[in-house]
Amino acid sequence: MEERFQLGQAGGRLLMREEGGRVAFEAERPEDGRGLYKAYLTGAGEKFLLGTFMPEGGMLRLRRTLTVNELSRRGLWPVTGGTAELAFAFRQGDGQPQTPPSRQHAPQGWRLESAPGRLLGDRLLVQSAAGLTGALVRRREGGFDLALAYEFNRPFPLTPLFCFARLEEINGRVYAVFRFNQKGCPRQERD
Repeated sequence: MEERFQLGQAGGRLLMREEGGRVAFEAERPEDGRGLYKAYLTGAGEKFLLGTFMPEGGMLRLRRTLTVNELSRRGLWPVTGGTAELAFAFRQGDGQPQTPPSRQHAPQGWRLESAPGRLLGDRLLVQSAAGLTGALVRRREGGFDLALAYEFNRPFPLTPLFCFARLEEINGRVYAVFRFNQKGCPRQERD
């Protein structure tokens, strides 16, 4: 079974394919540069976060597969539609990037990491980290924190982990800080 839905006022479409107890979702919407968008499923009065859109081929796209059983448990089967919502707006600034910390000026307790992707345990995260600069790493019991320079007028670093980030000021500069276990997998718990 295949169904298509419009993603509400924010625009875009959602394609749903059911096969053998699993449902594959593909969502896309135009890239407007306004910020990060999330896709939600709707059904029987319920709403469920499908995920965060990622830039791909000039569009924002999202793919995810769920079981019919999981959708039923959440009150979303049958799926009746979906929405796309602006979850985080990029602030329009002066367009001038902040200067990354130098090796000599890494904040106390942190070290500069020139290739943060090598620390991550998931292929998608490694790809998302390609080209990131100005990363800081702080070792913790059971893992590490990764801090990536954040600028309101630039794309969010490590977009797939948007929900796990906390914005933190370190030495007068804003960073998106992510927590990982020793294998480089994201952890959600906070201090």
